[in-house]
Amino acid sequence: MVKYNSISAWINVDGAPLPEYGEDVIAAEDKVVCWVPSEAGKQEFTVNIRHERCSLDVASYVYVDGKYISGGFITPLNATGKDSICVSALATSATTERSLMFAGLDLTDDDGLLGSDVSAELGEIKVEHWHVMKGQMIPFQAPRYEETGPVHERSKKAISHRTQLGASSSTQIYAQQTATYVTRLLTVIFRYRPLGEYRMLQANGLAPAPAPAPVPSTSSLGSRKRSLTPDDDVINISDEDSDEDAAHIAKLEVRM
Repeated sequence: MVKYNSISAWINVDGAPLPEYGEDVIAAEDKVVCWVPSEAGKQEFTVNIRHERCSLDVASYVYVDGKYISGGFITPLNATGKDSICVSALATSATTERSLMFAGLDLTDDDGLLGSDVSAELGEIKVEHWHVMKGQMIPFQAPRYEETGPVHERSKKAISHRTQLGASSSTQIYAQQTATYVTRLLTVIFRYRPLGEYRMLQANGLAPAPAPAPVPSTSSLGSRKRSLTPDDDVINISDEDSDEDAAHIAKLEVRM
């Protein structure tokens, strides 16, 4: 779990947080960058944000591979609000959504794609956490989203994983509320890579070298401790991205 002041963020797979490696805190920019392992085709993931002792109206916005996915408000606790949100899917309508999954990046030798733009944020999950001013409720608008297609094999972006959308499923009704940026509080970037690339990360000092397995002593047998996972008491949220200098749209997931 990444923790910065009273804000924390983490990626869950199968209900448990992924380990984070090579954490880099850039205090001058209120930014944290780290690496997490990904497994293509088998892992649906969720993005979790918690703001403890929150005294402001704040909102978190989640981007995957450089594209806006979802977001939502965290209400000050003195207004009986929850201190956490969870982004697990892209809303495709007011009552349907598609989950987020790690997938392999398709490579091609089609020279017609050689000059195609490849997002500099491919292979990244980004969380932007802002102090905001809430606005008015508006009709639902689905985010504009297009999955990453094939990339030329000679592309300089040496990435082997991307995010794809899962099957469509029904969900509780989404509502939307506008919000205006006041102050950016934190940016967290999770760079996801397959387990097979960890040797390269270790060679670059971005992931720790594996520690030798300890030899258990007689006194330690039967006393292994189980690691704890963060409390998953979160709410699913979604919202619509717009120009950063304009009012931002946040979609709060509510039951009608």
